[in-house]
Order: sequence, then C-alpha cells, then structure tokens
Amino acid sequence: MVMLLLLLNVGAFLLQWGSELIAPEWAETYLALSREGIANGYYWQLLSYMFLHGGVLHLLVNCLGLYFAGREVEIICGPRHLLGIYFLGGLAGGILQLLAGPGSIHLLGASAGVCAILLAFTTLLPELEITALIFFVIPIRMRAKWLGRGVVGTSILFALTGMGGEIGHVAHLGGALTGWFYARRLGFGGAFWFQRFFRDRRRLRERQEHMDSSEFISQEIDPILDKIAREGIHSLTRSERRILELGREKIAKKTTPPSRE
Repeated sequence: MVMLLLLLNVGAFLLQWGSELIAPEWAETYLALSREGIANGYYWQLLSYMFLHGGVLHLLVNCLGLYFAGREVEIICGPRHLLGIYFLGGLAGGILQLLAGPGSIHLLGASAGVCAILLAFTTLLPELEITALIFFVIPIRMRAKWLGRGVVGTSILFALTGMGGEIGHVAHLGGALTGWFYARRLGFGGAFWFQRFFRDRRRLRERQEHMDSSEFISQEIDPILDKIAREGIHSLTRSERRILELGREKIAKKTTPPSRE
C-alpha cells in the first residue's frame, strides 16, 4: 500500500506538471485546497490537495518520509489502518489549516498525511534508534520518539511565529496529532491520562470493597480521622467523604445481626 501511495503521488505530480503547461493555475484553482474553493462547492479539494506538490523537492521529501515510516506502520498495523492514518491526517490537517491560515492560502502537498504516518511510526516504535537528517544534511542518531516530538514542536513554533513562509505548519500539526491519536487508539503508546485516571479509580474502589471492616478502618478511615482532627471536617474532599460513607456501610453490615425467618 505504501508503494501504491508513492505511485499515486508521483503520477499526480506528473499530471499536475503537464496541466500547468497547458492551463497555468488550473490545478491550483480547482485541486489545491482553499477557502474560496470550498465556498464554491469544490469539496473534492479536501482529497485532491494531498496529491499535489509545489515542486520536485517538496514531492521528494514527502515520498521519503512516507516510504521509510509508512513501511513500518503498514507491517505493524496493516494496510487498512495505514490508509486510515494517511487520509484522516491529510483531512484533519487541511481543515485545520483552512480554519487557522490566511484566507487566500492555497494548500497543496501530502505533508499532513505524511506527518500523520510519521507520528504513528514514532508512537508504535518510540524507542527505536533511527538516523535523522537535520536540514537534509546533518545525520543525528536519536530515538524515534524524539523525532516525533521534534515534528510537533517545530510545527507549533512555526505556526505561532509565522516562520517558514507559506508552508502549512498548522496542517503538519493537525496531521501529526491525528497520527498520534490514531496509533494510541490502536493500543500503542500506553493509555491516555484520563484512561489511567478512571482505571486507577476503578482499581481503588474494587480494593476498598474487598477489604474487611477492620482492615478498611486502619488503612482508609484512620488517616481521614487524623485529617479531620488537624484541619476540620470541612477540609475533606468528595473522595474522602465517599470513603467515610463506605466505611459506615461496612461497619453497619458487620454489626447488623442476620435476620431469622
């Protein structure tokens, strides 16, 4: 599937180049993503812009990123998820760039989709040792996770400062975050913070419910009573009040004699 995407990008670039010889600005007007185009009903631009490029170097950089990162993503996640990451990243990046960028911008390139693939790769294999070329010249050995953080960090920096001219840094950021989120949803990179929060709460509740009354009092109730003595009952949190209520229920169950029929 990676090779198919590469061939589509190269083929689309050749068609773009040929159309510009015949009708200059036709591809930019009708196929590049712009607010004017969407306002005119050219909704296909949300897809077509991903296969246009601003030059050979632009195409080469995106193809290299797609080739090296996409192969690993496809092996681990499969071709269906590779396509999902690529196109959802391109779609999200394009929409965010339209919302955040200048009204006259014409967005083109596979960069948002490639950034999505790249961040998925660094999330799948965060500790993998790779060699990155800084400015396409300086080789630096690093773990994959640092490359992903670098892509996100520089995209944020350039988007906020306006550095980099007319490059769609917001689109890069949108694509990168989409790829990261997609890989996390597939189970890579650990649980989200809110998932860990609810998981820890559930485990704590289960542990408390399985304690007998004496163990519960010594481990859970006594520290709260000490806090009340020091700071007053008004200092208790909702969680601590719930623990007191659970302790009351445990004590009530222990002291209530069994009913006789």
